[in-house]
Amino acid sequence: MKQSLESTLVLCDLDALMLGADGNLTQVLRDVLQLFTARGGQLTVFSQKTPKAVRAILGSVSLAAPALLCGGTLVYSFSAGNGQAMASFAALGDDFLAKLPSAPGIGIALQMKDGSTRVLRMNHALDRHLRHEWTPYLLTKTEGVSSADVLRVLLYQDAKTIPALQTFEKALEETGAPLRQDRLAIDCLALTPDSMNMGAAFSAVCASAMRSPENITVLAGSGQMVELMRLAGQSAAAFDAPAEVRLAAGQVTYCRASEGAAAEYLYQLVRNSEG
Repeated sequence: MKQSLESTLVLCDLDALMLGADGNLTQVLRDVLQLFTARGGQLTVFSQKTPKAVRAILGSVSLAAPALLCGGTLVYSFSAGNGQAMASFAALGDDFLAKLPSAPGIGIALQMKDGSTRVLRMNHALDRHLRHEWTPYLLTKTEGVSSADVLRVLLYQDAKTIPALQTFEKALEETGAPLRQDRLAIDCLALTPDSMNMGAAFSAVCASAMRSPENITVLAGSGQMVELMRLAGQSAAAFDAPAEVRLAAGQVTYCRASEGAAAEYLYQLVRNSEG
């Protein structure tokens, strides 16, 4: 059955599905994206990264709708050059950052409402991530940061054999602070206010793109997108995505994430549009 590409907006997992080992868009995906957009395809992305990092990765690739960045806490329009914050630590007070439990070997970075990254404490793991993702940052102290301007707190540990993050997680739980803790990698923990609503972020994208949820397709490779998959009209997951992602998906690709799952799915949409 012939399906118009212009009728659906694809929200794709940038970090898990679109990048090669060097952190760039793969060449096969660039080729498919060129074909996809030339035929009227509509694309935007979900990423844990900040606007500047994502812009550097995308290069000349343009998006048809605002992107969900910083793990969905920032709905960012590259065409307008601004974003809508979906989370804030304001309710925890301006001394929240100073009250974070102390743990040796932990690097601390803040993703801010203005799209910038601030580093409270640097370590090797954090430095490696920032360099790999081409993320510009400012070194700062807790006294110079308002909790109301913080979207997420990212914690990085150096030695994977030392359970530093586990110790930190336990200490946080004992404080009773209303925080959501998400493991983004074995060496990275993200702290987000409990008030963060992924549904509101998704609705903001729909409203800006003037699309109903039924006309959004979520293409996922990581667990952070499961809620988005359930809200969208269509969804697909990479062959090697986590089990909960594949279970939530309406379709699973034949390719693994690193083998071109995103390119496979977008090319399938092109073929379907040609009947």
